Amino acid sequence: MDMEDIELQEKKTNGDYGATCMTAGNGGSAAERGELLNPRTADHNGEMVSCSNAAENGMNLGNAKRSSVCRVKKELNEVVFWKIRLWMVVVFIFLLIAAVILISLLLCSLIYDDPDEKFDPSLFKVPLYFNGSFQLPNLAFTEELYSSENQALAANIENKLSDLYRASPALGRYFNNTEIHGFRNGSVIVDYQLTFLMPEENQDQLRNFTLSREMVYNVFRQFLYDQEAESAPTYIDPVSLIMFLGH
Repeated sequence: MDMEDIELQEKKTNGDYGATCMTAGNGGSAAERGELLNPRTADHNGEMVSCSNAAENGMNLGNAKRSSVCRVKKELNEVVFWKIRLWMVVVFIFLLIAAVILISLLLCSLIYDDPDEKFDPSLFKVPLYFNGSFQLPNLAFTEELYSSENQALAANIENKLSDLYRASPALGRYFNNTEIHGFRNGSVIVDYQLTFLMPEENQDQLRNFTLSREMVYNVFRQFLYDQEAESAPTYIDPVSLIMFLGH
């Protein structure tokens, strides 16, 4: 009996120990699962709180904007005196400022005189000549060029070149005239002379810059490249242009 009691006690003790261990193990696993689940739940709750806070902030901001707009509209619609509202006063001030600016610009353009446009042509006495030639590829050389047809063609070309240089902002005041000296064979080669007049006091500076050969030549060449009617009888070949300083 004593041996049996001892065995039963050992079994009971072993059973309790196992139950205790299992209970502890199961309890520990449940606690761990709870700890693992609680942060997720906390995270989801935090996200929901953040979303709700953002929505509330957005609604508050929208309400604030609407209230600001309403307040501005209300202030603009306030009556300043009689039936004049504030927005009318603001518009009138802007229109008045624009009108003052436009009138000032108009008066300045009428009153201002460009010093460069004031000159006395009688002071321009020193001549400066440029001679050269160019080609009319659309004309064939004939003996008729020495007749009245020659004079008409020469006058046409002289007028064309004179209009060119008189319209030049830099050279127009110094230009005097154009002369066609004659026509030569070679798809009609035209010999010309350009005459400019300079004041005595600035002639050296004018020779080197404003009335230099490069300036006069470039104005002529640009005009030739801008020609549109290449089939016209008086069309000038830009490549054939020759110019040199005359005496």
